[in-house]
Amino acid sequence: MQDKGVPDKENSSGVNAKRIETLVDGIFAIAMTLLVLGIAVPSIANPTEAALYQAIYNLIPNFYSYAISFMLLAIFWRINHLQFNRIQRADATLLWITVVWLLFVALVPFSAFFVGEYGNFQLPNIFFDLNLLAIGFLLFLNWRHALNSGLTDEMDEEVKKSSLRINLMLPAISILALALTFLPFIKEYGYGWSSLAYLLIPVIKQFQ
Repeated sequence: MQDKGVPDKENSSGVNAKRIETLVDGIFAIAMTLLVLGIAVPSIANPTEAALYQAIYNLIPNFYSYAISFMLLAIFWRINHLQFNRIQRADATLLWITVVWLLFVALVPFSAFFVGEYGNFQLPNIFFDLNLLAIGFLLFLNWRHALNSGLTDEMDEEVKKSSLRINLMLPAISILALALTFLPFIKEYGYGWSSLAYLLIPVIKQFQ
């Protein structure tokens, strides 16, 4: 097996898979760290125990947005990591799909802040769902390209098909969450409930 840290001599594009992994790790580390900045320490003119409890209570939507966004980023990073364990070479297409994918990964802190601050409105939840839909779809597209272009190690055809189906479920869950924001009962009880659809992702991953 070729060491991904060594440039592939047969790769005329000069793209190194190891460098892509390093870039991915760096962007994810920054994005996951920035998420916590969406939770500001409450500023209370005349602090009391009751006022502090109320201030923390008011931040629950922000903590919820932070937690679910952090865990989703961790899941996406893990999936990408597993994919690159099988990817032996990289090409320019793989590189640029990854770069566009990281563009949307880096947008997650803003999406999380938006939902945390205005989660009772539809638009922030739609924005968040579209952000995650783009991440899930590009992750699937990247993996499909790697499989179809012979960039991975030897894999059984059935394993390839199974991995593609499972990766396609990720954007499908984002579409489900997006659709939920248009249901009347979600509007009545709070748009934030639509994000519970993302809890299906770790469940589905257990079957990969």
